[in-house]
Amino acid sequence: MTEKKKVTASEIYDLLLNEFKIKEQIGSIEIIFGGISAKYNGKDAIGDLLQQWLTEWLTQKGFYFRQPANTLEFPDFFLTEKSTTGLLELKTFNAEASPAFDIANFDSYCTSLLTIPERIEADYLILSYKMIDAELSIDNIWLKKVWEMTSPSGQDPIKMQVKRNQIYNLRPCTWYSQKLKYQPFSNKIDFLKAISETLHLYPQCDNYKEKWLEKVMIKYQENTGVKL
Repeated sequence: MTEKKKVTASEIYDLLLNEFKIKEQIGSIEIIFGGISAKYNGKDAIGDLLQQWLTEWLTQKGFYFRQPANTLEFPDFFLTEKSTTGLLELKTFNAEASPAFDIANFDSYCTSLLTIPERIEADYLILSYKMIDAELSIDNIWLKKVWEMTSPSGQDPIKMQVKRNQIYNLRPCTWYSQKLKYQPFSNKIDFLKAISETLHLYPQCDNYKEKWLEKVMIKYQENTGVKL
């Protein structure tokens, strides 16, 4: 059996952009059922379909990767044998709108950092796409850390989806906009501090907010040997 080649998220990004030239490709999505074929012209399923496409691309390139048994679990891809390094998430959004994908469920993300703080080092491969007359194209591609695509918002220390004073999901800012009112966080510490501040604003976080930031920083050093 041919040994799979180890690659980093940065190498995947560079290959997609510069070798494969993903921004120049044109594709389509087709369903064949009962001998009848039809082109897909919607947007709801694009994210899942692009993830399947990326899985096949990685396979054909002979790159090493693993996926969680539960496809709903984080991350979409492991690029190493470990479960704490080489974490890669794929995010997609319609290029004709602002990014509105969910980065993570807020509660799950905060509690996971208490035991697996290395999750903050995950890479996010982000594709903005266009679907016009059943033709799919990639408008842009980015590789970001979580703090590079999040920011404060007008009413909260960090941008979130909030309904009836209940936090649901972490949401991205429009990091590429030249007219951005609130800039992305400069580093992972500022991002973690913003989450810590948020925990004290919402009652749903009472069960784990006490010394949350301190606990995350201690656990990160225990797991990695590096001080945040």
